[in-house]
Amino acid sequence: MAVGIFGNGGGWGIGLPSHTLGITVGGIARKPGIYKDKIEPREYLNVTLDFDHDIVDGAPAARFAQQFSELVESGNVLNERYGQDSF
Repeated sequence: MAVGIFGNGGGWGIGLPSHTLGITVGGIARKPGIYKDKIEPREYLNVTLDFDHDIVDGAPAARFAQQFSELVESGNVLNERYGQDSF
């Protein structure tokens, strides 16, 4: 079941502590955002990352979260596989 399937808003997840890294994908929420120097409604995907801090230190976890965010926002993996014109 999707986290954001019920109600309004994107939804957040609470991961199970049985893994080193957990990624929970929530729903999509519309919020104001800046696009080309203008404030416009934008869609934001809510993603929750959780780490076992007995195994993963906070600094590498923060770097991973930043790189993960940049990768998802850029869509580069999709562009490499499907081509720029597919989206």
